Amino acid sequence: MTVTLPTEADDWAAAWRDRINERAAFADTADGFTAAFCFEIRADDTYTGEPIQVAVVIEDGICTAAGTVADPEYDFAFRGPYSDWVTMLQGDLDISAAAMDGTFDVEGDTMRLLRRQDTIAEMVAAAQNVDTEFEY
Repeated sequence: MTVTLPTEADDWAAAWRDRINERAAFADTADGFTAAFCFEIRADDTYTGEPIQVAVVIEDGICTAAGTVADPEYDFAFRGPYSDWVTMLQGDLDISAAAMDGTFDVEGDTMRLLRRQDTIAEMVAAAQNVDTEFEY
């Protein structure tokens, strides 16, 4: 089922949760890892709407929750413009490079995040496997 971003962001997040949990490599890299994430899509020249915050909760290698939430509590946040999220979800932007070069604002314990970069890469790979139509 194709979901549209940003209109169907909550449905997209649920599909992302499912894709994360289908990845054996994610379960391996996230074993023993528990964290809450906020992924925020911000307005830019392409998308002029309100920011969209997708909260994702990982508990010991399993994505237990994913959905849109206003002002979620989190351990880590990734924030960036809509166009850059589209580029990343299409596989044309590396999340690690985007975090390092300032494309995305990153908040949280950087050392802990660096130790789990394989987990983040698996989460992004799962997001790239959600059948997504981009509204803008």
